[in-house]
Amino acid sequence: MSPSTPWILRSAIPLLVLTLVSCGDPAPESSGSTEPGSGEESSVPASAEPAPADSGPRPLTAEDQKQVIEGVIQVRAKQQAEGLGTGSVKVNGAWPYSGYSTLAPDPSVAIEARLVALDVTVSGHTPYFDIDDIEIVDGESLVSYGSDPHAEPLGPDGALLPAGEAIATGPSPSRWLLIYAFPKATPRFHLHYWGKVLTPEPVAFGKGGISLPYPAGN
Repeated sequence: MSPSTPWILRSAIPLLVLTLVSCGDPAPESSGSTEPGSGEESSVPASAEPAPADSGPRPLTAEDQKQVIEGVIQVRAKQQAEGLGTGSVKVNGAWPYSGYSTLAPDPSVAIEARLVALDVTVSGHTPYFDIDDIEIVDGESLVSYGSDPHAEPLGPDGALLPAGEAIATGPSPSRWLLIYAFPKATPRFHLHYWGKVLTPEPVAFGKGGISLPYPAGN
């Protein structure tokens, strides 16, 4: 879907007055015309007033702005949905997580949850791929437990990427630590990306892996 910005341009349309004269016939005399030198003004139609100057594109209305925003969102969503392209996501490991995270299980939900961590490598993707859109799903029931993980870039060796070091962009491989809140009693998971299944078989959680250090003062 390729929406176009709904600019509305106002163009000035000049008024043209055409006098048609038959070929080979003399032009008819105007009534009320006078002989040259008589001192009286001849009856000549006044020229049309000039059209107003082009004022350029007018400001967008609220409805125009809404359509533009919706169009941009739709284009961006389509790009992200197709962002994996022919690429793949490989799960290098998964474990119950203990350590610093911006996420925390919600104690008010009926299903007891825990934090889990995944070490994944993404490769062959396009620059529009969004790591936040990887969704964790129950490996048996296929119930989704959401996307938007706490994501931290890793180096090729699986260690945390040093601060200031550039993160590889698609189609070059990049490695990530993804932290999710997930049901405590569920032993296996799948990963989805915009409806595409990334894991051919359910993946089980292992015993342990790396943890993020707590910020100073916490």
